[in-house]
Order: sequence, then structure tokens, then C-alpha cells
Amino acid sequence: MSASKNGSQLDPQTFWNNKARTFPRYSPGEDNYEARVLALARANGVVFPGARILDVGCGAGLYTLRLAQEAREVVAVDFSEAMLAILREDARQLGIQNLKIIQADWLSVAIPGQFDVVFCSMCPALALAGGFDKLLAQRAAQVVYLGWNGLLRSEVQDGLYERYQISPKKFDSSTRTRAILEEKGLQYQSIPVEGTWRLTYAKEVLLDSVLTNLHDYGVEPDLGELAAYLEKFRQPDGQYLEITDYKILMILWKNL
Repeated sequence: MSASKNGSQLDPQTFWNNKARTFPRYSPGEDNYEARVLALARANGVVFPGARILDVGCGAGLYTLRLAQEAREVVAVDFSEAMLAILREDARQLGIQNLKIIQADWLSVAIPGQFDVVFCSMCPALALAGGFDKLLAQRAAQVVYLGWNGLLRSEVQDGLYERYQISPKKFDSSTRTRAILEEKGLQYQSIPVEGTWRLTYAKEVLLDSVLTNLHDYGVEPDLGELAAYLEKFRQPDGQYLEITDYKILMILWKNL
């Protein structure tokens, strides 16, 4: 094992390309997390049907593909080639044709035109200098922002943080977002989104996922020890369960 470190050690593009190997993919239905989030946005006045939507930091497209099924057009931006490959594949399988995908860094990408809705979920680029200002510069009748609200705790990861003496990153991006909006005098609405994710994986997938996270902290674990640690999360059906508690804040405002 290498010496443990704190903070991100991988460049962001490498991290997210690696993360794509184990990232959840779009799934249909109205009883999953993404469906509930969009339903909550609708219940608070966000209009998706017939809209032109910008999806900032779209990743593998868990929201993008849902939005495209009711929007007039969706423009999806992300810098991870691996994440966008998943999005393109799933869009083809769904027969979605009103989707424009742009692979680019958020700070440098040229955004085409004006939008009815700007949607952004957990985009790390907004924390970079100028990242949030660029979001505020997008003219849109409605902005839907999802940010961490002080909690992202996985039983699997917590044990590894302790084992390798890692101080985990703080997940509180919504605090900064609200402060910026208040500083600029923008009125906003905030809606808590809290709960627990219960995700099952094949062992090799969970092993890949936790390795990506440990590498981002500069830790190179012994693979045999790591595999043995994961056995405590093995279920009777042979799958491995990761339980994650989260607190997220949905923040809605207008950029006019």
C-alpha cells in the first residue's frame, strides 16, 4: 500500500473516464431515483415538455435520456469520453434523435443559443473558477441545480477511509451555490432530496469502483486485502451490496 493522501490525486478527466466503467446506467420506469427527482422538479413548476434543455455535466445520461423523451431538444455537455460513449449507446437503443452531445470542458465550450431549462446535477466543474459564473450566464427561463447538501456516506467506502487513514472530501456544494445566488440577489427555491441508495454489483465491478476511488486519494491497496474486505458486503445471491446515505438540495431559479 502506498502512503495515504487526502484530496484528489487523479486529473478529473481520468477519474471520470475510469468511473464510467462502474457508473449506473439509464433505466426506465418511474420508481427510481432519477424519475423521482424529475417529478419533484415538475411539482415545483419546472416545465420539461417541449422545452429546449441544456444538461451541464450530463455524464452517462441518467437524466439526459429522460429529459429527451419529453423535451423539444436536449444539448448535453460533458468532458468524459467514456461517459458520453455510454450516453450515445443508450440513446441509439432508445431511438432518441433530439439530442445533441458535446464533448468539451465546461469552461471552454461554446454554448449554442438560449434554453428554456438549464439542468445541472453534481457537476464538479462548477466549483472551478468561472464555472458557476458561466452557468449563471446561460439565459434560461428555469434552472434546475442539484448539489450535495452535507452527506454522502457509503458503508463500503467509510470502512476504506478508516482503513487507509483517508480524510474524505466534503460534499456540501449546495452551501456555496446558495451563497452565490444570495450575493447576486437572485431569488431561488430550495427543496431537500434525501434518502438511501442500495446498489448491488458483481464483485469485480465493486472492486473496480472502490479502486478508482482509492486511486483518486493516492492509495494503492493490496488487491488481496481489498477483495477480502469486500466479502462482508456479499449477499446470499452472490452480489455485493453498497448502501449509501445521501442529502442533496434541489435549487431552482431563473436566469433571465
